[in-house]
Amino acid sequence: MLSTAAWGAIVLLSHHGIDGLQSAGIFVIETFGSFLFARRYIRDITAFQNMVRYLTLMVIFLLPFAIYENVSGSPILIQLFGSVFSVYDVVGSEARFGLRRAQGTFEHFILFGVVCSTAFALSFYVLRNSLLSRLSPGFVAIAVVSSLSSGAILSIVVQAMLIGWDKVTAAVTRRWAILATIVLTAYFLVDVTSNRSPIDVFISYLTFNADTSYMRVHIWNYGTQSVMKNPILGVGMNDWERPFWMGGSIDNFWLGTAVTYGIPGLLLMTGNFLSVCFGLGRLKNLQFHAAQCRKGLIITICGVALAVCTVHVWDAPYVLVLFLLGSAMWMFDDRVDAPEPSRNHVSRPPRRGINRRI
Repeated sequence: MLSTAAWGAIVLLSHHGIDGLQSAGIFVIETFGSFLFARRYIRDITAFQNMVRYLTLMVIFLLPFAIYENVSGSPILIQLFGSVFSVYDVVGSEARFGLRRAQGTFEHFILFGVVCSTAFALSFYVLRNSLLSRLSPGFVAIAVVSSLSSGAILSIVVQAMLIGWDKVTAAVTRRWAILATIVLTAYFLVDVTSNRSPIDVFISYLTFNADTSYMRVHIWNYGTQSVMKNPILGVGMNDWERPFWMGGSIDNFWLGTAVTYGIPGLLLMTGNFLSVCFGLGRLKNLQFHAAQCRKGLIITICGVALAVCTVHVWDAPYVLVLFLLGSAMWMFDDRVDAPEPSRNHVSRPPRRGINRRI
């Protein structure tokens, strides 16, 4: 993560000199600072559970306002706070299914949906001690759907599929390797049987209308051309090459990272996600509740990683995603390791009073 932040700063300073100093500093703070903040203050299972609880409560709190915005067409929270504070502009958009897309308190509809989606699998695995906790994944899913954004909905769909796979194949050995094999096989089958690339097929089926699909395919094509022309240092904050009729937004976090910071920046950012997921997956003999936290976080990261293939994240959502990566570091501490729990222990988690002492 430190290398990612340092490389981004180097790219911005090399392209923009002293004028890029402020952008470079903000990038370092948002990238490495978010990770360190979580690393410092989430040091055990109790802190992690509290983080998930507050994240879930935040989403549930926003849900009634999101539904009101869907039905009335009025972003009530932005208008309310806008009468006193400086807030984001209200984003205009065509209605989908006769409803306004919920913007919540964020800069764009899809950012609201992606942020809400981060609480889905976490609330399912981590919060299991009350009726509200059992219902919270449903509330989170409704909040995500209220954004009417395909990328955000993709996140919870992927998470739900992984949760289902986890439950159905609980007794199967090497079940995640089997799932990875299935996914790779499906990718190559699409590549062989379709007259379009798998990326084009993926984009076309994950959008609500043909115009959006058409533009995202062009963004992918011209964006990858920009990466090939500037493979090392990217383009920084400069404009990337594209036809005059295309907007400047890159609706793909991974592609946007490669365009801005070059292939090294993309590899470093991807490495952050992969190292956390594979590192957590290799941990052995975790206590029951720690193992549940690990499972929820890995599934959340997988869902978000696929969702951001169709959306760019910035500002607070970007900070939240990297904060979640940092929130996993306590699991690598030897203090959470313990002998494998017995079958009875796994089927009946410890009582709340015991859980507070873990």
